[in-house]
Amino acid sequence: MDKWLSHPTALKIISVIVGLLLWAVVHIDPDTSPQTVTTTNFDTKTIEASVITPEGLDADKYVLTAMEPTVVRLNVQGRLSDLLKNSSLDDYVVKVDLKGTKAGIQELPLTVSLPKGIQLVDMSPRTVTVQIEEILTNPFELQVVTEGNPADGYVEGASTIVGPTQAVQVTLPKDDMSRVGLVTTEVNIEGADKTVVNKKAKVLVYDTDGIEMTNAIISPETVHVEVKVTPPFKKLPLQVRYTGTLPEGLSLVSVKPAIDQVTVFGEQKALDELKVYDGVVLDLSKVKQSGSLQVKTEPVDGIKSIDPGEVTLEVVVAPNITRTFTGLPVKIEGLASGTSAIIRTPADGKFDLTVNGAESVLSSLKAEAITIIANTEGLTPGLHVVTLQVDVPAYVSTVLAEGQTLTVSIEIIDDEATGSEQDNSEEVGGTPTEEPPASTPPPPDTGEENGNGSGNAGDSTNTNP
Repeated sequence: MDKWLSHPTALKIISVIVGLLLWAVVHIDPDTSPQTVTTTNFDTKTIEASVITPEGLDADKYVLTAMEPTVVRLNVQGRLSDLLKNSSLDDYVVKVDLKGTKAGIQELPLTVSLPKGIQLVDMSPRTVTVQIEEILTNPFELQVVTEGNPADGYVEGASTIVGPTQAVQVTLPKDDMSRVGLVTTEVNIEGADKTVVNKKAKVLVYDTDGIEMTNAIISPETVHVEVKVTPPFKKLPLQVRYTGTLPEGLSLVSVKPAIDQVTVFGEQKALDELKVYDGVVLDLSKVKQSGSLQVKTEPVDGIKSIDPGEVTLEVVVAPNITRTFTGLPVKIEGLASGTSAIIRTPADGKFDLTVNGAESVLSSLKAEAITIIANTEGLTPGLHVVTLQVDVPAYVSTVLAEGQTLTVSIEIIDDEATGSEQDNSEEVGGTPTEEPPASTPPPPDTGEENGNGSGNAGDSTNTNP
């Protein structure tokens, strides 16, 4: 070995090898080697909570009600410059595709979209569990709920939805739909002294426990609401009054208002005393034929205003005819206590009466519907001429000559005085020498009973319905 090492050729070879090693040590820089360059220009980054975005669900039929998890962790790799440029969570999009899915619970894979130049190293988890429910859309009647109180002396009236929308469409999962309790909109009327108009009232959905269902999809989301704030009011039955006379030859068959109640406004004290509203007055002189007439509602008896402001009347007229009723009895009313009455003229206490009206009205009219009344209230004993009151049904009038009135001659008798005279005659003693005079016959049946007179016999028209 020593001989080989001492050989000149061997020494030359060894010298060359050592020289090459020394050159390599001096000239090769670890920081400039290709392998080291590749390693130092790339870096990794961890994104702890990248939000999962669902897509592709048929929103007309289904709704995503639950998803677990909702975020994932991403480990990505790329050039440091790219990682720094894409530092926002929005740059890393994780999706779950719900296209074609049905109602139920299912596990689906996740996909990720990364910025250019960045690669996914790892994603945890790689799947997500979703719960999908069928959705329903049902109409609900919208109710207006008011908050607060109006100003003193004013009251809250009706609430209405301005426009055609009276129902709203509510979309919810099938299970939640059965829990809907109220669909409403709220309006504040605190301190209001006039009608409140809310041009944009939000529609809310509450469940049967009164908790707002924030997951409900509502259409429309807002509505226009009007809440009336007025003086005190009261609903009253409507009664039509009449003025003037129909053209000759015509009679009323019927007058029918389009509504049977009106709302009147005024002070509470005045309203408490009102039982009926009779401020609709039909001028018969303007009725030429059957048809509809618009009549204004006029304030009466302390009423400040009326709603509606006018009423439609359906008026039916027809040619009039006459009909005579014979032997109508006279009812005597108003006798003082201890008195009685005898009709002296006419002797039988009955009258014949001619009435006119439309044929359809008179053909069904019965004698019992006509009342003739003699009011003796305040009359003293003796003979009196009393003007009769004739009560006939609606749309019927009595036929009398111009200036004619129906009268009756009535004798008022003091029953106590008559009884005393009879007692005195019985006390006279002795034997009668002649037959006693014929006793006064008992008064005939005067028909004394209560009735309702609506006018004197001289009235030519009775049109009260």
